[in-house]
Amino acid sequence: HYTEELKQTGKYELTIWPYHSMLGGIGHALVSSVEEAIFFHTIAKYSQPHIHVKGDNPLTEHYSVLGPEVKSGPDGKPIGLRTQSLFQKSTQSEEILHELRAFDAIVIAGQAKSHCVAWTISDLLDGVMKVDESLVEKIYLLEDCTSPVVIPGIVDYTEEADMAFERFESAGMHVVRSTEPIVNWPGLD
Repeated sequence: HYTEELKQTGKYELTIWPYHSMLGGIGHALVSSVEEAIFFHTIAKYSQPHIHVKGDNPLTEHYSVLGPEVKSGPDGKPIGLRTQSLFQKSTQSEEILHELRAFDAIVIAGQAKSHCVAWTISDLLDGVMKVDESLVEKIYLLEDCTSPVVIPGIVDYTEEADMAFERFESAGMHVVRSTEPIVNWPGLD
């Protein structure tokens, strides 16, 4: 049932991953320089960060921060739900959309470009297009701050990752590099 659901939704084939990024472990923690930047921004802008933990359901893979890969079991009962509803009418989603509208830029980076980053951006794009297409132009993808899953001689998701980023750029998102000054990014005149 699970692999058939993945196929129907256009997701990757089931992959059994070695343990990584275990909750509470060093691989799950923010890189110290990123944590420091978040802390500095919090103090400088009086802005509380929104940290979202994903992947706490052992019955479904959770590449996207916004939802699991498979949402129901063979009996039709839910095994995973969307983590955060940006796209349904509710007080919480209106608050989040208000925040997104208030930002000049939404910058996305992380690992892996082919999996967690790509599926999160894809879910975000789908949702944003349903509620406010103009938000797409505020999204900036840091091309050099992500990389695809590559296991030499076994699997290489570089092509899939690049195709996903091309789709996001075609939809109106901006693919930029961290070495470019933000003031030079398109749309941030």
